[in-house]
Amino acid sequence: MARIEIPEDEGLEVFRALDLAPHFKELVVAYETAVAKSPLDRRLHELVRMRIAQINACTVCLNWRNADWGVTEEDLAAVGEYADSPLFSAEEKTALEYATRFATDSAGIEDELLERLVGFLGPEGVVDLTLVLGKYLAMGRFMQVLGLDQACSLTYADGELVMRS
Repeated sequence: MARIEIPEDEGLEVFRALDLAPHFKELVVAYETAVAKSPLDRRLHELVRMRIAQINACTVCLNWRNADWGVTEEDLAAVGEYADSPLFSAEEKTALEYATRFATDSAGIEDELLERLVGFLGPEGVVDLTLVLGKYLAMGRFMQVLGLDQACSLTYADGELVMRS
């Protein structure tokens, strides 16, 4: 249940909340669509998405699954302890470290971490990953803080975001 008063309607709470700031609604939908089209490896994408979900404590994000993205429930359960897990490659561990630092101490990210990440993803991949993380961080917190994360689920179908209550 939303923690703020939102318009009564049949639509999802998150969209009804965005109706209160219509100048953002189109931008949010466009950002969601761009993230869905990210060229990041899908497994890596799903792992960092889950790490941000854990940090945000966003119910929707924690419960969302992309079954065809190559990530098992065991993988997702281990994301919080990525550094010590044998389930993840060096690239995945570096991306998960970056995601964690991005969400918790972005000003403290050292050049060395970025250099390792560039070594795996290239500069364009780091830019893409950073924008993907920014979306998950911002929208997860938007939904969690305003209580909009309790009543819907998200999936991608044919590269488009689908939200259901």
